[in-house]
Amino acid sequence: MNWKAKTLLHKGIPRIAVYFDKNRALITRIKTFEDARWSPSHQYWHLPDTEANRLSFQLPLANTLVPNSEGIQSLTAFKHYLSSKRYSPNTITTYCEALKSFLIYCNTKSVKSITNEDVILYNNDYILKNNLSSSY
Repeated sequence: MNWKAKTLLHKGIPRIAVYFDKNRALITRIKTFEDARWSPSHQYWHLPDTEANRLSFQLPLANTLVPNSEGIQSLTAFKHYLSSKRYSPNTITTYCEALKSFLIYCNTKSVKSITNEDVILYNNDYILKNNLSSSY
């Protein structure tokens, strides 16, 4: 059976998208996963981005993809900054997840050594390659 899975943001929420040709057996199987949903506009099934689901679909575990210690400190400071500006909790989560993704991409560099060139590379290598929206 031919299928493909990848992580993505579905309406700003981390999910796992599963693509396959219409097949009753696969549809029945994917419905056994908690909170599995069909997206008619995107033509894929999606389910929560959990460690168990990542293992089921042979995706790398999220805890193996973390920013370096300086990046984690920067995320915490950014979250406090957004809170002080009274952003909503959902907005803070969305912005912090986007920053975390960037910091994971730049994991081998210190935060202070990140340049505009790194942002451009991230945009080309990650955002455009994964067909993420321009707002991402």
